[in-house]
Amino acid sequence: MLTHHPYPQAVFPLPYATAAYELAPFFPQDPAPWTPQQVRDTLADRATFQKQRRVLNIYYYRIGHTLAFPLPLDHRPDALPAGIPGWTGSGRRYPWFVWLWWELEERWRVLQAAWRLLDDQEAGQMLQQEVAALDGWSTFVGWSGQVQLITGHVAACLALCLGDREGWEEILYQRALAAARRLLEQDVWPWYQETWADPSPLTAARLHNIPTIVLVRNAQLARTVGHPRAQVLEARARDAFHAWCQLRLADPPHTEGTAYDGYLLDSVTEWLAGLPDREALVADHGPALDSVLQDLLHLTLPGRPDLHAPLSDVEPEMPFWMTVLLRLARWRSHGPALWLARRLPLVRMPAAALQEAAHLPDPTHLPDEPPRPAPTVLANAAALRIGWEMPHRLAAISLNRGDMSHLHRDGGQVIIGWQGRFWITDPGYQQYRPGEERDFTLGVHAHNAPVFDGAVQVNRGGRLLAVGETAEGWQYAWVDITRCYGNLPPGASVRRALWLLEAPLAVVVQDELRGLPAGLQVQTAWHGGAYLAWAFCHGWARLDDGRHALWFGTLPGAVDPAGLSRHGASRGELTWLLTETLDGPEQVRWWIFCGDEAGSWSPPSASVTEGGLRLAHAGTSVLIPSLPSPP
Repeated sequence: MLTHHPYPQAVFPLPYATAAYELAPFFPQDPAPWTPQQVRDTLADRATFQKQRRVLNIYYYRIGHTLAFPLPLDHRPDALPAGIPGWTGSGRRYPWFVWLWWELEERWRVLQAAWRLLDDQEAGQMLQQEVAALDGWSTFVGWSGQVQLITGHVAACLALCLGDREGWEEILYQRALAAARRLLEQDVWPWYQETWADPSPLTAARLHNIPTIVLVRNAQLARTVGHPRAQVLEARARDAFHAWCQLRLADPPHTEGTAYDGYLLDSVTEWLAGLPDREALVADHGPALDSVLQDLLHLTLPGRPDLHAPLSDVEPEMPFWMTVLLRLARWRSHGPALWLARRLPLVRMPAAALQEAAHLPDPTHLPDEPPRPAPTVLANAAALRIGWEMPHRLAAISLNRGDMSHLHRDGGQVIIGWQGRFWITDPGYQQYRPGEERDFTLGVHAHNAPVFDGAVQVNRGGRLLAVGETAEGWQYAWVDITRCYGNLPPGASVRRALWLLEAPLAVVVQDELRGLPAGLQVQTAWHGGAYLAWAFCHGWARLDDGRHALWFGTLPGAVDPAGLSRHGASRGELTWLLTETLDGPEQVRWWIFCGDEAGSWSPPSASVTEGGLRLAHAGTSVLIPSLPSPP
């Protein structure tokens, strides 16, 4: 039943973890390119489901609550629980309305598409009545009493629905229009004067996703309804867009990670879409927008184009980036992004993305060859990959150089994706609720970079040293994460090299520590993918998905079974932890991950030589060179 439900996760809510989406059987692996008719059929199925609903049951996946709201929602909800203990004061309340409006906006976009694209008059009538019911809301601010994301999402919905007056019942249109005008005048304009009227430079902090989404969505709404404040809001939205694009090309590039960049740009690009000079603006800022497409393309999991490597702050529950991928790929005529866009599974695409898909060019004119894999520097990571399909591999390393406060301090974190799974992974999100789960997502052993004397990274200061490909076709990325730490002596350095080899199927990591005092404790924690089976054989660990295996080894020493444990808040990941004490100022440690497509029980062999690491597996022997000495 779930495989045919338009919203399977609504029937079977998934835990708050990337792994839940990897393992869910109703999301396809290596999905075939969809057709325009399949897009329309998906929208029709969703419309049928939405028309049957009389209540919105919202699953708040972050904290495991499910709350119900009636349809139509003719007044602002006024009785909600705390959500997180202690979050009860007027200045800090759980943002219940964010997820409510994600669900309501998805519903209204489906009904709008059914009405306008599929000529479903019943959907149109239902949509008009529910949007007009916003006239019963006294205000459009968040549960805290302040302008928040809800203010942007309400504006987005009103702009979408009021932009085409044809077919509306006049009395319903006027009620919706009254709600739009009250939103702009009562809630947005005073907030704008406090938040955006300041002419000082638009820094990265001021361009955080929340205020920028509210700004551009209300500029879009003001333009749509001809509000007298439209010119001012539009001008400031342009300022924000120009500033964001300039910061994106700065060193380091501005980013909030793929999930939140996608969330922001979903709003920005729909605002852009209605501007008369959209084509010129997109052309002027092409390099910045192309860099977004690069991130969305190169961090996807092989075999699962709908999932991104869990670096920085990633939530698979936030699919807004898919709409951005489709929109920008079309605007920029970006062949690799168009290739990926047509392989996004329809069951995972939000309604806005489906509407964009309906406007893509004739599929016969779209690229049918996958992008050429190559080592790629992204806004907050370097990605090495061999293809985008199930047998291919991704190895990504965090540069941890974005300065937004919600991004994890995860410099040097390595993610390995293969066969539709992240075999070496990361929680990828942060739990705001105090307790074990918050420690799991942000604590000492949340990431796999070295930890010194129990002190986690405190800065976002990763530095890319080199990225490229050798004559043998080996891809590599070398990073310096020294500045990520706050407790190192002057002159110390922490560098990590990442290698991706095609023969043997190997990912190799080299950690080089210099200038550190003898006696310093070093811990490194590696999270295996959720529910992978572990075994130990001849000094190696073996991870197994039932068909394939990944061998995990380290030098000097071996993988001791005693190092394996499960954190109390794990979502299924087991963690192998190495604790050691430095016996001198310099140390080199190798971490070796070899894929075994046959799932055999014959581990690789490896040894450290003067020139680097000698690795042999599956009949192939190679010498991986050590990091060159720092200048």
